[in-house]
Amino acid sequence: MSAKAAAPGGSLGSAKVRSALARVGFARGLTREMTGHGFGYTALALVGLLVGAPVLAVVLMSLRAGLPGQASPLTLENYHRAYADPIFLQVLLNTFFFAGGTVLVALIFTLPMVWLFNRTDLPGREAIFVFLITSFLVPVFLRAIGWILVFSPEVGLLNSAARSVFGAERPIFSIYNITGMAFVQGLALVPASFFMLSAAFRAMDPALEEASYICGASRLRTLLRINIPASWPAIAAVMVYMLMLAVSLFEVPAVVGWPARIFVLSSLIYFAVTPNVGLPKYGIAGAYGLLMMALGLILAYLYFRVIRETRKYAVVTGRGYRPKMLRLGRWKYAAMAFVGVYLALDFVLPFGALLWVSLLPHAQVFSVEALSKLTLVNYRQIPDLIGVRPFINTMFLVLLVPTLSMSLSIFVSWVVVRQRFRLGGVLDAFAFLPLAVPQILFAVALAYLALLFREVLPIYGSVFIIVLAHTIAYLAYGSRTMNGVMVQIHHELEESGRVCGSSKLRVLWRIVIPLMAGAVVNAWLWISLLSYREVTMALTLRGPDNVVLATLIWQLWFSGLAPEVGALGVMLIAVVVPIAWLARSVFASIAKGYSDGR
Repeated sequence: MSAKAAAPGGSLGSAKVRSALARVGFARGLTREMTGHGFGYTALALVGLLVGAPVLAVVLMSLRAGLPGQASPLTLENYHRAYADPIFLQVLLNTFFFAGGTVLVALIFTLPMVWLFNRTDLPGREAIFVFLITSFLVPVFLRAIGWILVFSPEVGLLNSAARSVFGAERPIFSIYNITGMAFVQGLALVPASFFMLSAAFRAMDPALEEASYICGASRLRTLLRINIPASWPAIAAVMVYMLMLAVSLFEVPAVVGWPARIFVLSSLIYFAVTPNVGLPKYGIAGAYGLLMMALGLILAYLYFRVIRETRKYAVVTGRGYRPKMLRLGRWKYAAMAFVGVYLALDFVLPFGALLWVSLLPHAQVFSVEALSKLTLVNYRQIPDLIGVRPFINTMFLVLLVPTLSMSLSIFVSWVVVRQRFRLGGVLDAFAFLPLAVPQILFAVALAYLALLFREVLPIYGSVFIIVLAHTIAYLAYGSRTMNGVMVQIHHELEESGRVCGSSKLRVLWRIVIPLMAGAVVNAWLWISLLSYREVTMALTLRGPDNVVLATLIWQLWFSGLAPEVGALGVMLIAVVVPIAWLARSVFASIAKGYSDGR
């Protein structure tokens, strides 16, 4: 007798077992699928709340009258008041001229610098690199204050010297104009544009340059006809990115433009919500902010369009690539002179003026009499002048902001790159949005939301609202960095962990993050330093209890305490310089690791 006959209903029992097993397998697959999507939806909800809520708040501000929490109907009156104002057109022109001039000044210095540094045997490259990092990490408004101390018509050292030496009755120099603003801001953006362009110039095949020299072209003609065209997508991307930044920048327009009543969109928004007299005009700020947001999104779109075109300009392939440095020969002295001029303009003059003023009872021109008045009293009285709270608040920023921002960035990048989340592109776009939306808008919107929900979330006026603003603002940098690193980690490593029974989060924590440890630490340190130097959001959100060192210097400057500002500024720079040397060592070790890997 067969087994089937011996077991009545055996066939039916086997079918039930197979059906049960299929249901179990389907349930497990569905659970895994839901778990993966659960991470994605969690990240999307979190990032959407952090980034989307301030953006919607700007729209809401522009459609409401009065203060946050006051009952008022939706209206377009704010747009009429903002755009019909007689100064609006002039402010718009000021913004475009300032942004365009800033990009022009930055490129005039950046292109020769990046070519000399990456394509030639320029002497002193280590020291130049450290100078560039230091310049990048120093707050921009400190540089603006230094230039005012040099070129101000009233207290500028050069104008005072001209009056003393030549008997000039009228100031020879003035920084209080659009040209002066663009010059100062353009110099400040040179280090960032230098670092962005270095990779493109360093990877260029020297065979193109050698062919140009064989045809009799000079070094300058080769730079203009070969190097720049071959790197054009990278240059265009940097131009659009810098234009996106320049439209939203606030520090230089406020420090240099405010005394001459020269406004741009960012400074107009700031003074609308922090007036010297009267109540904040959040509705007007929202109307101007929506225009700034639209400009930022348009420029972000152009930036991505330019980035997509870069593959058409690929000149480095796997065959015949020979990295080689061009010998400058007798031109090295001219090259060093150019670099010296830039370093003098960007660092030596403005910060030398800060150092000089910090050693005097009041600002005055260099002279034998002034040398007899040198003193360290301004440094000694800093603890009594500012107290301990600004240092504690600043410490909160430099520790909490990078930790929160990098934790969120790692999670977002893991979902976007590793999880098959159907809305990964939307999540990635939300994570990039803080780069397109001006930082001052995030600060104003968070202030508005904090006042609106102050009973539920009492963070208005505390250091935690600044931490929140910085965390959102630097999410774009952290997620871009982690995306680039995470794509280099092969899936097999995670699959091995999953085979051993580890959960997805455990694999992320025990395998993925350790493999990215170097990049995570570098990004953490960089965001910490960015938070240390940032002033726009901290200034917009400041209150009696959340003053940080950057906003304290701002307050001291506008209170007329130039020597004290000089002393505190010198101390900030003294903190940054050793960090710059450390950063150079870290970058060199990473570069060596990649080189050894190849």
